[in-house]
Formats: sequence, structure tokens, C-alpha cells
Amino acid sequence: MQRRSNEIEEEEEQEDGRRRLESVRESQLEGRSSGTVSMNGEDNVYVGVGKGDSSMEALRWAIDNLMTSSSTLLFLIHVFPETRFIPYPLGRITRERASQEQVESFMSQEREKRRTLLLKFLHACSASKEQVKVETILVESDSVAKAVQDLITILNIRKLVLGIDKSNARKASTMKGNSVPELIMRSSAADVCEVKVICQGKEINMEQTMMESSPAKSPIVQRQKKDQPVDPFACICFISKPKTNR
Repeated sequence: MQRRSNEIEEEEEQEDGRRRLESVRESQLEGRSSGTVSMNGEDNVYVGVGKGDSSMEALRWAIDNLMTSSSTLLFLIHVFPETRFIPYPLGRITRERASQEQVESFMSQEREKRRTLLLKFLHACSASKEQVKVETILVESDSVAKAVQDLITILNIRKLVLGIDKSNARKASTMKGNSVPELIMRSSAADVCEVKVICQGKEINMEQTMMESSPAKSPIVQRQKKDQPVDPFACICFISKPKTNR
């Protein structure tokens, strides 16, 4: 019996997806450079990505507005929490009390979830009209904002794009929010890095919004307070293998 063409196409898409998942590998980034991919450079663009829809909106905006040269590299930054507990049938136990088999099984499941999540963003890059060269940086940290701030300093990031949903954008105008874009805009990292904040596919002037809502608590005033010194080894960073366009 001859197989239907749509079934064959579906299997080919699944196989392509599996191959591209393999491009999202986690290998420890030692020191300040991977040794193979230059993450420094004023032309490089960094986009924070996560589970929210605002991340995809930020990525699409970055591709459409900042990927102006074929030499520009796009880095996807994904911060995931540290593993302190391991689930088991009756609840959860600390990582130290869990068996090695339990830890390895759970960590494997979490890695697969991260690969699946990042695959969505890699698909968006491949589907764009621009020939996007993309890398992934994974950081293990319980504080997304602090991890991104450290990366700005460590990697000398000059262009960063972050997404924010409408609810958090509204809170920012009243200085009641605590979103990642707000925390970064209030830090000294914003002095050395151009941070673009995207809400519903459009850039918003986060700094101006925060200044108008409360000049005394504006990012400029907040940055006058010295941040804690950055320890380049305070977080565990990962970078994927270079992704080739086919």
C-alpha cells in the first residue's frame, strides 16, 4: 500500500526536529569565552527567552529590526532555576538525599524540556527571511535578572532585547512591578548596554515610563547606588554548538 504524502512529510518534519534538537547541547562555558564562538562584539544581539509569549515577540522584533548584517550573531539567553529538589511519588526530596539514579533521571527530563522550549525559537529564526546565525546560552540561576546582569558584564553585551507582557508593562508605569526588564533597567548594567523592551511586538521606552511615574525612583537615580561586584563564576553558563543554516 502506497503511503500518503502528508504522512511522509510529517515524519520528515519530526526527523528534522530531532536533528535540530541535537544542536541545542549544553556544554560548560569555562572562563569568559567558549574558545570557538566569539560572544563579544558590538554587532551581536542578545535576546532573553523563556516560556512566556513575550519572549517570542521579542525575538521576532529583534530579527526584524536588529539583524541588519550577515555578520551579526544572535544569542538566545535562557535562564533556568537551580535544581534543589527531586520529585518522587510521595512528594519531593532534596537533591542531596535523592539517589544518583533519581537525580540523573530528573535532570535528563529537565534538559529535554529546555531543548523543546528552545526549538521553538530556533524554528522562528530559521523561518525568518534573514539568514540568522543563532547560538544559545543557558544559565543556571534562581535570579533571572541577576544572571542577565552578570552576563552583560562578563560577555560585554551591548544590545539586549527583552520581552514584557502587558500586565507587567502597566505595573512598570506605576513603579509597582518587579519584572526582569525593570530590574535590569534599574541596575548599572543598563549604563553599558542598550536594552530594548518589547511589549506585544512593539518597543516601549521603559526608562522614560519609569522616570515619568516616579522621578525620584527612576533608573538613573537607582544606578547611583553601587551594585555588588560581579563574580564571573557565580553562575554556570552553557553555550550550544554553532547552528548551521541548511
